[in-house]
Amino acid sequence: MARQVKRKSHSKSHHTSSSSNHSNNDDSEHKRPKLKHGRNEVRNVTRTARRGYGYNEDNEQNENEEGKEVEEEEESEEEAGNDEDFDEDRGKAYDALLTLLKSDHKEPKISKSKKFDKDITDDVNDDELEDEDEDEDENEIVGVNIDENDVDEEDDDEVDSDDEEEVTSGLASDPFEVHFNQVTESYMESQEKIIIKEKQKWIIDGKDKYDNYSSITQIPPGKPITLINEKKSFNDINELSIKKRLIDAFDYKENLSDLDEILLSNMINYKDINFPYQSFKNTSYRKLYTLHALNHIFKTRDRIIKNTTKLHTYREAIKNGEKSNDDNEEPEFRDQGFTRPKVLILLPTRQACHEIVEMLIKYSGSEQQENKKKFTGQFHSKDQPPSSKPADFIDTFKGNNNDFFCMGLKFTRKTIKLYSSFYSSDIILASPIGLSMILENDDKKKRQYDFISSIEVLIVDKANQIEMQNWDHITTILKYLNKIPKDFHDADFSRIRMWSINDQSKLLRQNLIFSEYLTPNINNLTTTKSLNLSGKLKFKPIISQQNCIMNSIGIKIKQIFQRFESSNPMEDPDARFKFFINSVLPSLIKSSSYSDGILIYIPSYFDYIRIKNHMKSNTKFLFDGIDEYTAQSKLTKIRQNFQSGKIKILLYTERLHYFRRYELNGVKTILIYQLPSNPVFYKELVKFLAKSIFKEVCDLNLVFVKTMFSKWDGQLLERVIGNDRAPVLANSPNEMYEFR
Repeated sequence: MARQVKRKSHSKSHHTSSSSNHSNNDDSEHKRPKLKHGRNEVRNVTRTARRGYGYNEDNEQNENEEGKEVEEEEESEEEAGNDEDFDEDRGKAYDALLTLLKSDHKEPKISKSKKFDKDITDDVNDDELEDEDEDEDENEIVGVNIDENDVDEEDDDEVDSDDEEEVTSGLASDPFEVHFNQVTESYMESQEKIIIKEKQKWIIDGKDKYDNYSSITQIPPGKPITLINEKKSFNDINELSIKKRLIDAFDYKENLSDLDEILLSNMINYKDINFPYQSFKNTSYRKLYTLHALNHIFKTRDRIIKNTTKLHTYREAIKNGEKSNDDNEEPEFRDQGFTRPKVLILLPTRQACHEIVEMLIKYSGSEQQENKKKFTGQFHSKDQPPSSKPADFIDTFKGNNNDFFCMGLKFTRKTIKLYSSFYSSDIILASPIGLSMILENDDKKKRQYDFISSIEVLIVDKANQIEMQNWDHITTILKYLNKIPKDFHDADFSRIRMWSINDQSKLLRQNLIFSEYLTPNINNLTTTKSLNLSGKLKFKPIISQQNCIMNSIGIKIKQIFQRFESSNPMEDPDARFKFFINSVLPSLIKSSSYSDGILIYIPSYFDYIRIKNHMKSNTKFLFDGIDEYTAQSKLTKIRQNFQSGKIKILLYTERLHYFRRYELNGVKTILIYQLPSNPVFYKELVKFLAKSIFKEVCDLNLVFVKTMFSKWDGQLLERVIGNDRAPVLANSPNEMYEFR
């Protein structure tokens, strides 16, 4: 949530800046006062990947008295490693959440006219924020309903009319049946040995090009799950194994593109997919995965109802003397998991959740929706950021951008129940922070994770936005996903699939990952976390010199790319820092045509702290830094001093730019410590210079942008300069290149 809030006087130490989402994605190790339990605590990053950098803790603490808060890491690391904690008796998590979250530290509601900061002349100041009464506790996870004793209406025992007649030959080619119900116990054991224990390498099965994408299909070692007449594309959606009621509700007249058809057919065939949709304007993929999620839920429901009917018929025949136990054995149907929820959809904001639920309602064809009014009130809003902000920023933070929710949806033939009990739900929709707060309740005895033990389809949408919030929550969720439950919640063990009982669910779980652009964290979900026996499909955008971000800047500013040597990715942060302090920083002002207006852009918060401490201790530069934790009043003052020249060098973090999208004034030289994750940010940085040139603050021929990179930055380079030029810069003998 891109908000600036001021805590009440009794919770002064719990002040957050800009947004409580601004937990750093590259966390520093210095300690700050630990928060009481609440959502701000879990938003702080506990990432432990890049350690070993020394810097002054005391100095940084003193500089951040106006609002910086970072959580201690030790407790979360200790808890993550103790599997025996999971065996403790489970309590009721809902009561614990009330104790945990309903503290007396409420965030005051910001008036709509002051929700987003503007330029220096009218930045929102903490003192201008007003406390208003609000019906909803901002620190409450909206949608939580873990009560297993929640009385639900009985499921209707009708199946879809198109499924009343069962055709054996049809089941043999139905991806749902083949993937989940026809795998044998011996097959699963052999594949588990090959993939998990021996960790044999996955096989590239094909490479293709669609529109502006290239794709790679990978299959597992051993024997992958294969379908009869597996389709890669189709002429009619009726060719796919999709429930007729869904096809009737789905507006196929919209004419799916060739790429949409590839995505949908692979979804229906239960392959893992990693798809960068490139632009927020591309929303067609969301329709496809909602259709697939519903199809999976309805097929699961109808299969269970059919098998239950068969068992009932057999038992009635035995009871009535029409059959004897000696004549026929009771049929065995393995068609269930430990718990009911089968689909988990992770989303960054309530507004995104609202949009997906609306699609689910539309395509399900449900006649009634329980709790729809309550849902709309808690998840939907017409608020909009200022029109002066970039279009992608407006799309990201429009509506209700609260990131604290976890809600269940239950489907019957004619009704959708929103806010259903997790254990009676079919689909769980959650923000990573909301779900992880339930999974890792501070009271270990009251933690809950059983309700995600039988998830068969995991969908992560808008993964880049989630990464900017706190990727550690995704890691937490994956740790608990498909874990054998502590309790069995009245499960019928005679109906539970053997691969579920044998803890092999992760070999069949489908993972669908959607992001605007690819990053190492997002790639890792498909590269190492994906074990799907049906294989995986990874897409990569084709970025040419014509459609790369550099070609869209529109002004011929000198852009210099300087490579430094780095022996391996693990040592890259150290090599980058050494190159910066030894080669770049000493000559920074001398190499610039201007002695002021120097902006240093630093994506990683950890690198930002490291550089800031070095410059304070070892240089005499007139500099300052602004980051996602800096108080609003200090942000405004530093920006004004930089614009006037009182501050010569300004350090600027990526996450501050993501949550604020400032247009900094007075910029005359830019040093990019590492290329931005989002290529759009590179264009916006260059436009800082264009703005100064337009205002005649500096000369076009004297300004420049200098970017540091190593050969391990290939993916970042591709998004800025194109797929063809990136390998040249990363591997050629020349260490410096200049573009205009």
